[in-house]
Amino acid sequence: MKLVTKNKFNKIAPIAFLSCFFMNQPAIANEQGNVNNLVKSCTTCHGQKGISTNTNYPNLAGQKQGYLNKEITAFREGKRDNPQMTPYVKTLSDDDITVLAHYFSQQKNGTKASKTYNKKGENVRARCISCHGMTGITVTELWPNLAGQQAMYLQKQLHTFKSGERKSPIMQVIAQELTDKQIEAVAEYYSQQAASK
Repeated sequence: MKLVTKNKFNKIAPIAFLSCFFMNQPAIANEQGNVNNLVKSCTTCHGQKGISTNTNYPNLAGQKQGYLNKEITAFREGKRDNPQMTPYVKTLSDDDITVLAHYFSQQKNGTKASKTYNKKGENVRARCISCHGMTGITVTELWPNLAGQQAMYLQKQLHTFKSGERKSPIMQVIAQELTDKQIEAVAEYYSQQAASK
């Protein structure tokens, strides 16, 4: 049996490495292409990097991956009803949803804290901090960050919880205790908070 000398190995190793590298390129390209195709269908409403230009649609950038995964799945399965979302999510696989949730969770929501903020909303948020944190950044993957979110979107969600249209035992109880003015104030307060620490 012929042994490979050190000099010969030094010549072979870089070639083997480059061969493996280039063999993996199509897989990497296909994976990136899949991400791009999935994300493309979301950008009209949620923005190129997950920051919506329409205040009725939520910012997805920097949102918790676990929460995004859970909610996209709920849309797909009809547990959350939204005619605008249904066409985009009904054919998504579990893997597709994981890819989307991961992508948007990794984007940066650069919303800075406002110099002034809604003082009444700060008082109302006392009911929210146990789950959503002092400034709207949660401590668990399954609860959404509220900081830097669209105020109009937050208002809409609180109203759907209040009416029972959107289901959540905890949120329905809290929302039903709030007046319309309080909902408006707390939604504005969280929209004025820095989206990242």
